[in-house]
Amino acid sequence: MPNRRSGDPRLPPGRGSRPRPQGSTDRNRPILGKLLSILRLVYAPVMLWAVLIAKDDTIALAAFGLAVVTDLLDSWLARKELGRRRSGELLDVAANTVFVLAATFALWQIEVVPWPIALLVPLRLLGLLAMVPALRSRGVRTLPVHLLGKVAAFCMLASFPLLYLTHDIPETRDLGLEPSLPIQLAQAFGWALALWGILLLWWSLVLYAQEVRRLMATTPPLEKGGASRA
Repeated sequence: MPNRRSGDPRLPPGRGSRPRPQGSTDRNRPILGKLLSILRLVYAPVMLWAVLIAKDDTIALAAFGLAVVTDLLDSWLARKELGRRRSGELLDVAANTVFVLAATFALWQIEVVPWPIALLVPLRLLGLLAMVPALRSRGVRTLPVHLLGKVAAFCMLASFPLLYLTHDIPETRDLGLEPSLPIQLAQAFGWALALWGILLLWWSLVLYAQEVRRLMATTPPLEKGGASRA
């Protein structure tokens, strides 16, 4: 005899069991993605304070590491297609952009990253902002986020803790000592990730520029009072 308390599947709906509301968990997942992005925004000033003012290696490395972890979790949620909305996607990009700019500035200030390389990061952002008037003239607010830009941002985020570990190398050599092997490996891998990240950032800028040119050629100008497209 079926046990009505156990929710036997042979019982008609509404008897013997209470169906769990579908999608209640899924509705919380986009919020989780936004929280991860907000955490990266919060880490940016903390990281700047730890690197430039407090000079606390533990807090600085924790901020760098948490930025990498939250970006990985955010990307995992997006790949699982857990209800990512446009607002969450743009917040993720904004969080990565702010953290990358802040970290690049901090590493330049402590002379880990030379200024010609550090300058490439804000210049790429200016290139993106220069496309905004063209998009607005066609009634488009933003372009779809390109995967290449996401990969570039992750390479940059992953390079920062490795590069920060090498900030004592000049002092070590001034003392006539050679940096340890782990520090030398961190420097090599950190620069490899950073240079790849910068290269991919600029490659994605070229792809965005091509998309804007295609949009300008195929979309008529927006009439006065016309509604913008997302």
